[in-house]
Amino acid sequence: MSVCMYKLRPIVNHDDPLPVPSHNMYNMKPVQQTAGAQGQEKTSTSVATVRLADLSGRVQELIQGSKGDMAALEGRQEDILKKLSKLRIDIEELRAILRQPSQVTVGSLSTPSNVTCPPCPEIGDSPDIVLNANPAYPPFSVLGLVRVWHASCPIQLSNHTHSSVKEGPSSAHTFVNNVTGVPKLKITLIWKEVAETELVTNPVKHITVQGETNVLRFLSRVGPSNYAYESSSNLSQITLLDEVLDNCQRLARSKNVKEKQAIIRTFNASLGKNEWMCGQPTLSIIDTAVWSVLKQQGSSASLTQTLTKWMERCDAVLL
Repeated sequence: MSVCMYKLRPIVNHDDPLPVPSHNMYNMKPVQQTAGAQGQEKTSTSVATVRLADLSGRVQELIQGSKGDMAALEGRQEDILKKLSKLRIDIEELRAILRQPSQVTVGSLSTPSNVTCPPCPEIGDSPDIVLNANPAYPPFSVLGLVRVWHASCPIQLSNHTHSSVKEGPSSAHTFVNNVTGVPKLKITLIWKEVAETELVTNPVKHITVQGETNVLRFLSRVGPSNYAYESSSNLSQITLLDEVLDNCQRLARSKNVKEKQAIIRTFNASLGKNEWMCGQPTLSIIDTAVWSVLKQQGSSASLTQTLTKWMERCDAVLL
């Protein structure tokens, strides 16, 4: 028989319901539950399984449908990588070519005076050249070349008016000629709203030579050899002639009166007391370029007496 000193009331009464706090983190399922509750749990589990299977099927369908798009994207990526690889090879080849030393020497620049420079490969053996010119600035140099090249390099010249301009210049009728026999060069002049004269070398690739002076440089390389100023063995003389041609380009583009007069003074210095520009023995491509750009300036160009007499000599030969 047990003996107790005193009795205590139970601290926790397991028969009373325990209140669930509202701030609990999560709920736990009851450890003991009835059979009905267990059946309801199984039903909800089976529904969730069906939904998960349906969702999985849809995901698989999306993945299968995107495989075609992924294949096309991979194909385009492969094409881009191939193009980049080819571009890299082309750049490496160009770099290798540029690293090679120049094969041009002073001796190789000289050409016998009785040999005609071969036509440019870009325009063929019987070139047809198209020039776009602004009616406000007719390329008189082309008229001059037609006159002085009539024996060694006959040029057939024609002109048309583009829809961008209302009418050609008053001198348009002079830019037409008749050639006896087969011309070696055909020049079609199109009066067009352009900033400066341009030569179209390749209409497919839209390649042009900009500026009347640069057009003359081009023509000097495909025309008679006595007009190919770059064939001289004197490099300093070639540089001097190029400087005069560059000044022609500057004068054609200049809008400042003071700058124009300064450039005209350089022409006077290049002529000096000589009969032709830069002391050339005969009229050259340099004279043709300076004569043309000064005619375009008209009365706005204040010429010295020396340049005025030189212009008269050029008119007698080129017109």
